[in-house]
Amino acid sequence: MDLLLLMIGGTCTALQGAVNGSMSIHINGGFSAWLSFALGSFLLFIFFIIDTRGGKSVDWRNAMKTAPWWSWLGGLPGAAFVLFITLFIPYRGAAVVSGITICAQMLTSLFVDSFAFFGCNRRPATIPRLGGMALLIAGVLMVALG
Repeated sequence: MDLLLLMIGGTCTALQGAVNGSMSIHINGGFSAWLSFALGSFLLFIFFIIDTRGGKSVDWRNAMKTAPWWSWLGGLPGAAFVLFITLFIPYRGAAVVSGITICAQMLTSLFVDSFAFFGCNRRPATIPRLGGMALLIAGVLMVALG
């Protein structure tokens, strides 16, 4: 089930970029990114209300005391991602922009894993993992230049 949901999430990411990029041609790119986040936030709020029985099952005091300061800022990189794909997909195309962002995501993830940042389990950047990254970069270059 995890794999299926992750594949759906990846599909949604590609569709989101294309739809937001289309909107940015007709309306300001910043507004298009904001609209995307506003609609997404509404959907997530509905899920939160259902999942937590209106927030009653969340121990807010404990979360405020124990969660690291940086864990509260997770939406900022997401907002930057949505803004950038919204601005660049109309000019570079969905496949190229998606490929570049996936490569950047994988490189950053390898770094995060290698140094166990943000509470992640440490997974060293082994030769096979680095080789896979090189193949991913080569694939994106083929898509971008082909």
